[in-house]
Amino acid sequence: MAAVEPSEPERSELAEKDQAIRTHVIVLGAGIAGLASADILLRAGCDVTVVDRDALCGGAHRSHEIGPYTFDVGSIFYEDGAQIFNLAPGLRDQCPSIKRIQRRIDPSGKLLKYPIEPRDLLRWPKSIVARAFAQMMLSRLRGKRDGSLETACKTRLGETIATRTGLMDYITRFHHVPPAEIDESFFFHRMAFIERATRLNVMAQSGWRALRRKPFNLGAAKSLRIRPAEGFQALFGAIRQDLEARGATFAMQESLQRIVPHGQGFEVVTSAHVHHADAVVCTIPLDTAHRALFGQPSGLKSLDILTLFVSAATVDENAGNVLFNFHPEGRWKRATLYSRLYPGLGAGREFFSAEVTLPPGYAPDPDAAFQDIVRHLTGLGMATDLRLEGHAIVDAGYPLYTVGAPDVAEAVQNRVTATGVILAGRQGKFDYLPTSTGVIRQVAATLNAVELTSPDRFGKVTASAA
Repeated sequence: MAAVEPSEPERSELAEKDQAIRTHVIVLGAGIAGLASADILLRAGCDVTVVDRDALCGGAHRSHEIGPYTFDVGSIFYEDGAQIFNLAPGLRDQCPSIKRIQRRIDPSGKLLKYPIEPRDLLRWPKSIVARAFAQMMLSRLRGKRDGSLETACKTRLGETIATRTGLMDYITRFHHVPPAEIDESFFFHRMAFIERATRLNVMAQSGWRALRRKPFNLGAAKSLRIRPAEGFQALFGAIRQDLEARGATFAMQESLQRIVPHGQGFEVVTSAHVHHADAVVCTIPLDTAHRALFGQPSGLKSLDILTLFVSAATVDENAGNVLFNFHPEGRWKRATLYSRLYPGLGAGREFFSAEVTLPPGYAPDPDAAFQDIVRHLTGLGMATDLRLEGHAIVDAGYPLYTVGAPDVAEAVQNRVTATGVILAGRQGKFDYLPTSTGVIRQVAATLNAVELTSPDRFGKVTASAA
């Protein structure tokens, strides 16, 4: 018997029933984690609404056009196979391929390769080299970790290397508290570059090649790409457009006020609307979610980021295109030189952003921070005629891993997830994830572990496809 096609009224009724059983998910945050969540959820058959307090997508990744300059907040580098390029067609082709040249200012004021290259240590006086390597070997054999970053560094490197390279200065500048008060987990999350560079086989290879007067290389340099020359919005605007074409709704410029769980789902109250959903995926700061759910702070602390937008007549030609501050002076920790990444821009002047972390409760003072960088770079003879072109502030830019903070974060996550809210991304999980690919993989793993539509839908979504 031939199948009977449903009539038009029946089709309409079926469509309404299908719509009624579709899971509606609110994604809090339109940064990389939020956009990746929306992508995965749409492919899993959900209805998605993305809510963000800002007008533009991208989260902490923002570009600012000031005169002939385009400055950024957030990292602008992507590996050639970065998973962010899978969020919309043609993204990789918009991002120029470059060679990242990283340098650091060491405690003596010299420009050296970044991260710490073991062969640089061999240029120290022989007596100091001998003491440093003896300390390092002894500390690795006998050192006992106590949960602090300072002890983790000194156990791995020894006292002389940890201090003489400027590493302790950099760590203190980053956190605004002594390394002894920072949890050792920071060493393995944020400082993986030090961990890799100080493995015994790597240091032995470096020393051997140095003795043979050959260049040291940790491996073939990976091809990197940077955000489009016109700024981040070319990237994130395209992702939003693609998500909207697939059915996502964006509720921008809405600040989160409350999240109210109930038997049928959630009520999400913002500064503009009351949204109703079956599920909530939170990619905004964990403390913000905790306050919205329980009306009180979580006890977790984060560092705000002040980014200075600076132009200069000259910057030392040996400074590379990304410069780190391992010197005892200067509040800034990292500078990204756009004039060397995007040749021809800047009207004949060098221009860069300089990142300054701010301790909890600290009122930002861009002018004072700029005068500090002027004193520092001109005092070292590394830059001339510096001008402050602008600045930006990012709230809760980095999690503050004080000793014991990971345990507190885990307890807060458990309390939040017990309400049914799904936490994802670096902010949602109070985690340091250094790359966009790392963020997207974590988001995919998180969403694969929950069941919002059917038992197998998220199981079909893999990190490589995200």
